[in-house]
Amino acid sequence: MKYKSEDIDLLLQQLHIEEVVGEFVDLKKTGANFKGLCPFHQDNNPSFVVSPNKNICKCFVCGAGGNPIKFYSEYKKISFVEAVEELASKYNIPIKKVGNSKNNENKEYYEIMEEAYTYYKEEIFKNTARDALEYLSKRKINPKLIKENGIGYAPSDWTGLYDYLINKGFEKKKIFDLGLAKENEKGIYDAFRNRIIFPIYSVSGKIIAFGGRSLEDSKDIPKYINSQETPIFSKGKNLYGFIQKGSNIKKKNYSILMEGYMDVLSAHSYGFDVALAPLGTALTEEQAFLLKKYTNNVILSFDMDEAGQKATERSIFILKSAGFNIRVLLYKDAKDPDDYLKKYGKEAFLKVVKDSLEAFDYLYLRYSSEYSLEDHMSKQNFINRFKEFFQCLENDLEKSLYIDKLSKSLNIESDILKSILIINNKKRIKNTYEKKEESKNLDEKGLCNLEKLTLALILSQNEYLEDFKDKDINSSLGKKIFQYLEFLKENQEKSSNITKDIILTGNLSSDEEKELVKISLLSIDDYSNKLDIEKGFQIIFTSWFILELKEALKERSNLLKHIKLKKIEDKLKQHIEFNDLRALYEEFKDINA
Repeated sequence: MKYKSEDIDLLLQQLHIEEVVGEFVDLKKTGANFKGLCPFHQDNNPSFVVSPNKNICKCFVCGAGGNPIKFYSEYKKISFVEAVEELASKYNIPIKKVGNSKNNENKEYYEIMEEAYTYYKEEIFKNTARDALEYLSKRKINPKLIKENGIGYAPSDWTGLYDYLINKGFEKKKIFDLGLAKENEKGIYDAFRNRIIFPIYSVSGKIIAFGGRSLEDSKDIPKYINSQETPIFSKGKNLYGFIQKGSNIKKKNYSILMEGYMDVLSAHSYGFDVALAPLGTALTEEQAFLLKKYTNNVILSFDMDEAGQKATERSIFILKSAGFNIRVLLYKDAKDPDDYLKKYGKEAFLKVVKDSLEAFDYLYLRYSSEYSLEDHMSKQNFINRFKEFFQCLENDLEKSLYIDKLSKSLNIESDILKSILIINNKKRIKNTYEKKEESKNLDEKGLCNLEKLTLALILSQNEYLEDFKDKDINSSLGKKIFQYLEFLKENQEKSSNITKDIILTGNLSSDEEKELVKISLLSIDDYSNKLDIEKGFQIIFTSWFILELKEALKERSNLLKHIKLKKIEDKLKQHIEFNDLRALYEEFKDINA
C-alpha cells in the first residue's frame, strides 16, 4: 500500500459519507440517515441508506456499500489507491505517501526516464532533426501533433543522451538498467540514435519506455526498436497509446487495437483516442488481461497484408480466451489504419467501423478464401480450422450460436459440428510430469495438488508471490491468478477480497470461478494461523524444489552438470534446516542456469 493505515483512518475521519455519496446520488433525509436509489443496480424503490453517524453507506438489496473510499472506488471503477488520492485532492485533505527501498529505486528510474524524455523532446525541433521533421511531415504529423504526443528525436551522436544524463547526476548503472545506453568493446553508446522517439506510458501515466523509428536507409538496421526489458518495463505486459490512465476507454467501453505507433497517433489525431498497440510483439495474454481492466469490447484494426491478418487471427484466439467481444475492421485500397485515415478521413473510417465483422464472421471469410467448399475433403479441412476458435470459448450459449450459424452456412447437421468442434475438441492440458505416478497428481481440470496448494498459499499471503512466480504453472486458472496478483503488485494496489475481485474481472469461465472458490476455502482451512502458513510455505517450497531437480536430472548431455545435480539430490535427501535448504536451492539454480 502507498499509504499508512493510520493516514487512511485520518482521511476517513475528515470525509463525510453524505457529501461523497451525495455528489452522485440524489439523497433525501430520513431521520438520522439519508436514502436514495442505489447506483449499483437497477433500483426503483430507494434502498441505498447513508449513515452520517457511522460514516458508511449500504444497499439493502444488492449489498453494495462501505466507507467513503470504498464507495468512491466502486462507483468510479478505480483502485483503492486512486480513490484515496482523488478524494484527498478533491476535499483538500493532505495525506502522505510511504515507500520502501524498491519504490525509491523505481522512483529514480522514473526520474531518469522523464529526463530522457525531456532530452528527446528538445532535440526534435533542432536543426539536426530536419530529416525527422521531414519524415513526420510526409506522414502528415504536424508540429502541433508532435508536441501533443510528445514525439522526440534521438540524434546521431554516440553518447548524446548518456552524457546529458550523467551531467544531470544519474548513475551509469541506472542508465544501463533502463537500456538507454549500452557498452561494448569500443565503449559506451546510446541505444537510440538517429531515430524518431515515441514515449511509452504506464497506465498510471509515467514514462516507462521508448520506441524508436530509424531514419537510416539500411537493411541492416531495424526500422523500429523498443526499450529493452527493464525493472519498470515489460513489452508483453504494456500497450502503447494509454492516455488519461485508461479512463477514456472505461467511459467509452471499447478499445481499438492497431499494429504500430503511427496507426495509434493517426487514430488519436482523428479523435479515436481509444486506439492502442502491442509493443513490437504479437498480442500477449498479459496485454489482454491489462485491457480487460478497462473494457470487454475490442475492435481489431491490424494491417491488411498477410502478416497483419495472421496477427488478427492470433489476437482473436487470445482475446476470446479472455472473454472479450471482438469485431474486425477490413479496409479497401489502404494498407493500414494510418493510411486509410489519411486517404479518406474520419467519416469513412466510421463507416468501416460500422461495417466491421464479428470475430467468427471474419474467420469464416478468411478460411473460406483458403478452401473450396464444393469439395468434401476441402470442406472438412475448413471445419477443422475452427477448432482453435471453439477451444477459446467458455460460454455455452456462444458455442451453440456459432454452431447453428456454421450449420446453416454449410448445410451440415449441428450435432455433427458440435461433436467435431466441441465434444471432441477439448484443449489439451500440458502435463509437466511425464511419469504416470506423477500425472496422478493432476485432477480433471489440470490443476495438480501442488499447484492448488501454491495458489491457496499466495491467495492467503500475497507476499509469497515472489517465491513462486517463476514456477511452471500449467492451469489457465493458475496463470490468471498469478497475472492478477502481479498486476496488483506492479500498480501498488491492495485488494480486500482477491477472490471476488478476480471473479469480477470477467476473465474466468464458470468452472474456473467454482475452482477458485474451492481454492479460497482451502486457503482459509489450511492457512488460518502463522504457524500453519510458515509450515505450508516450507512444504510447498521443498516440493517445487524436488520437482525442478527431477526435471533437471533427466538431462544427461552435460556430465559435469549432472554430477553436481546428483550431489544436490543427495543433500536434499538429508534432514537440513529450511534456511540451509533455501541456500541449497540457490546453488541448484546456479548449476541449472
